[in-house]
Amino acid sequence: MAQTVSPAGIAPLPAGLHLRHGVPGPADAATRVVGPHTVVWAEVHGETSSGFHGVPLSSDASHVLEAAAETAREARIPLVVTMASTGADIVEGMPALHAWGRLARALASCSGLVPTVVVVDGPAVSGPALLIGLADLVIMTERSYAFMQGPVMVQEFTGISIPTHELGGATSHARTTGVATTVVPDLAAAHAAVEELLCYLPSSTDEEPARLDDDDPVDRDCDEAGTLIPDSSTGGYDV
Repeated sequence: MAQTVSPAGIAPLPAGLHLRHGVPGPADAATRVVGPHTVVWAEVHGETSSGFHGVPLSSDASHVLEAAAETAREARIPLVVTMASTGADIVEGMPALHAWGRLARALASCSGLVPTVVVVDGPAVSGPALLIGLADLVIMTERSYAFMQGPVMVQEFTGISIPTHELGGATSHARTTGVATTVVPDLAAAHAAVEELLCYLPSSTDEEPARLDDDDPVDRDCDEAGTLIPDSSTGGYDV
């Protein structure tokens, strides 16, 4: 069984360890091997009774994700979250909002310590839209979208009609907002992208990144790089 190497004083975690196992709701988390790393892998998934892809984020679900983030930080291993959520559960009310806040704090605490990757496969509306902004890398499937308020609310407040894909679709976040690291066709491609991205990263700031063989000569001319540098010190880079 694969194990991750943790800093001194922190016991290594085996793959296949379930976190908050048995907690009801649409979220689950466990350690698993992804590429060269053991990671904490968490998912929020499911469909509503009407068949809509994406579920409300209950307090139980947020607690599972919070535990996943805390475990990843303490064990110094990457955190991967797959999400399709319509926001905090309005039926549950304040407990769901409070749990979301704790989750946001736990996710933010991972910043600068361990790689955090969020896969969006469906909606990330309201609170979840803020969560993906805390991640280091965001992978969105073509059917995914993320925004604080949807097209109906925008039209009611501004009178402007805008479709979902323009307001917060995956392409918009890749080309305009910069939230999406990459856009892939489906969930299977997203999981493959997670593995590829993690191959370039160490498990945490306590490790050196992997050294990869490269036949690119160190003295190679790169004249085109000069055209990418702005003319002024305050100019923006066209990326």
